[in-house]
Amino acid sequence: MALDELHARRLATVASIIEDALGRMEVVLKSLEDGTATSPIKSGQIQRAREKMAQMRRRLHAALGRFSVRLSKPDPRQILAAELSTLWVVLENAMPERMKGYGKEFTPADRKSWEELMRALLEDLEQLRECTRNGRD
Repeated sequence: MALDELHARRLATVASIIEDALGRMEVVLKSLEDGTATSPIKSGQIQRAREKMAQMRRRLHAALGRFSVRLSKPDPRQILAAELSTLWVVLENAMPERMKGYGKEFTPADRKSWEELMRALLEDLEQLRECTRNGRD
């Protein structure tokens, strides 16, 4: 059964995000097994986590096959654009006016300093974005 293009794209995106997350989790589990990181997670828990991760992959790949969706590697510019967009959201959400729900208010001096930092990082981000656009040197 083939999905329409928008649904197929969504499934491909979900699959890519899950695969990336599982890959990052595997790195953490490996560091725990190698002893390069310490954690209260026991070896039996690590093994069960690996089994569940494998189950997720099997389920995901079965769905991709069922719906005739192929994963493709995004263009490097797409990856960079997505990362830059994520960073922009993080920085915008870290502006002082959006942080009122995080407990204690900034002092006026700290608020000014914090906002200057966020604005400078947003400016750096925009310059980085310019570096990655088509036709820019």
